[in-house]
Amino acid sequence: MAATRAGRLISTFLALVLLAFSSVRAPAQPRLKVVTTILPLTDLARAVGGQRAEVRQLIPPSAEIHHFQLRPSDLKLLAGADLLLAVGGGLEPWLDRLEAALTRGKKARSLKFLDYLRSEGFPAVRQDDPHVWLDFEADRYLVSALVKEMSELDPEGAALYAERGQLLQSELKALDERYRRELSPCRHQEIILAGHQAFAYLAARYGLTLISLTGPQPEAQPGTRRLQEIINLIKEKRVEAVFYESSHPPAYARTLARETGAELYSLSAGVNLTAAQVRAGKSFLDLMNDNLLVLKKALNCE
Repeated sequence: MAATRAGRLISTFLALVLLAFSSVRAPAQPRLKVVTTILPLTDLARAVGGQRAEVRQLIPPSAEIHHFQLRPSDLKLLAGADLLLAVGGGLEPWLDRLEAALTRGKKARSLKFLDYLRSEGFPAVRQDDPHVWLDFEADRYLVSALVKEMSELDPEGAALYAERGQLLQSELKALDERYRRELSPCRHQEIILAGHQAFAYLAARYGLTLISLTGPQPEAQPGTRRLQEIINLIKEKRVEAVFYESSHPPAYARTLARETGAELYSLSAGVNLTAAQVRAGKSFLDLMNDNLLVLKKALNCE
């Protein structure tokens, strides 16, 4: 079974590579220029666009999305963009400045992930929670939007975008099914997160319960009472794992683990790559596969 799944993933990867290099009608004109804000948007856009699209991410490796500030080079990049991809929903507080920059020179299209999902009636959009890329069905919606936008901007590449989009849809569907299948027999159902509720979409999709130390705001700090509530809950439910987001300091997670004897585990929210992950050639889907392995071990799903 594992070998069959691995073979399917390899076949999908090879098909995408062949699509990227097999077209003899590669455009003589400059490639479609796409600017993104975070890793999931970057990787999905590159997977759909292939060699016909030049995709650049504003947030550099290891940078924190909430503290990012525009640089002069970013404004130049935006001025030449055909398409801007962002999440919206307050994740990029500098988004208004980005859109203002786009009004200078040629007019680029702007696609906001959350706005698009709402316009399409996606049922799982959560108020005050922009981390929707952790719902792989939502990612499939975005792939459809990318195929449409890129095809309208570059009609000659429409067939290629559609074909690559279909392959990516299949890969995301397979990942979603793997999560559902491999998390269904878990002994524990609680994700105790020593931080803000970044994984609510993921937990809801697979029938898990997310209990976060703080609410939706990443800068929020828990009080003593909240810490004690979570400590008591871990002991009462005999929870064996405490999670923290890999891009955030694990100080509170260590406190919870020390007070309860629970094991520490880190999960990636997939917002960005570290410099080491870039060197290792990691992708958004790699991070999501890594998360699944961590969840299976921590929640005792074997």
